[in-house]
Amino acid sequence: MLAGLVIVLFGVGLGGGHVCEHEAGQQPQELENKNQTVHSNETIIGEDEDESEEDSDDAFNDIEDEDLICADYNAVARHKKLPQAVVIGVRKGGTRALLEFVNMNSRIRRSKSETHFYDNNYDKGKSWYIDQMPPILPGQICMEKTPGYFHTAGVPKKLYEMNNQTKLVLIVRNPVDRLISDYNQFRSRHIERGNDYPPLEHFLFTPTGNINIGYQPLQRSIYHYHLVRWMRYFPAHQIHIMDGDKFIKEPWVGLNKLETFLGVPNEIKEDNFFFNSTKGFFCGQEVVNLPQSEWTCTRKKCLNKSKGRPKAKVEDHTYKQLTKFYAPHNEIFYGLVKRFDFDWPKDWP
Repeated sequence: MLAGLVIVLFGVGLGGGHVCEHEAGQQPQELENKNQTVHSNETIIGEDEDESEEDSDDAFNDIEDEDLICADYNAVARHKKLPQAVVIGVRKGGTRALLEFVNMNSRIRRSKSETHFYDNNYDKGKSWYIDQMPPILPGQICMEKTPGYFHTAGVPKKLYEMNNQTKLVLIVRNPVDRLISDYNQFRSRHIERGNDYPPLEHFLFTPTGNINIGYQPLQRSIYHYHLVRWMRYFPAHQIHIMDGDKFIKEPWVGLNKLETFLGVPNEIKEDNFFFNSTKGFFCGQEVVNLPQSEWTCTRKKCLNKSKGRPKAKVEDHTYKQLTKFYAPHNEIFYGLVKRFDFDWPKDWP
């Protein structure tokens, strides 16, 4: 069954459509809290002001939620439960795109908003957490994503104690690019409010020119440091790691592996995607065939304007120093996950 929606691969707002059409003739924190002040006489502006990706507007309606439903749709009782799988990170790694694309599988439903249960709302209790989940049909599984989980100390233990059978999904990308996207999100929020925002180098380097290890967006890209905390509680076979850089280019390949990991049928195919040359990324489309009906419902979604917002210029020497800084950390990460197929550069040309 075709499935659909369109998403920005590193999180933003989407706009979309829903059309019913007749089948005939239709074409369709922290690094041990070594947080050092960048400069003694400055205030760090918003480097970690909001852990939420604020991307719930990117979520499209599930077929059960649509006001317009194709003929012969019969409602079936649904119920809520703890998520069987959680996308734990990484921030600015493509978590929204991943969640929305995998939600095209008819066996999967996801919470549209980041719950931040294990990092911010744990005191609200299990019942509150379950209430944030989508109601599901028999045979479906539910998921949630909160990228802040990955780098927040204490979350692995809480999640394990709540449900140690939870399957964990982690999508990572080139750590240099991830850091810059993290910075750009903070910068964009300030600029949209009419405020100035310093260049990346202001936060990234100390007055002597060394890399400031206390800069939290830098810390979030040291993947092995955070992953070891998760591996103290969850076995490797319970943690599925996805390459976000490859996911952008061929989302259906990564999704097929994810479906297998989640134990659901492989429904999402290459045909569920089309490349939007104007926007520069893949979009998805879902065609829902309902029983005893000659009609199909086609839904498409694409990224809204916020995804293509202008990015700040980053100096070449900054890329070079960051690439050199992360190279040994990446090697540790590769060994930890026993994978060496990440195409992250060791040197900047």
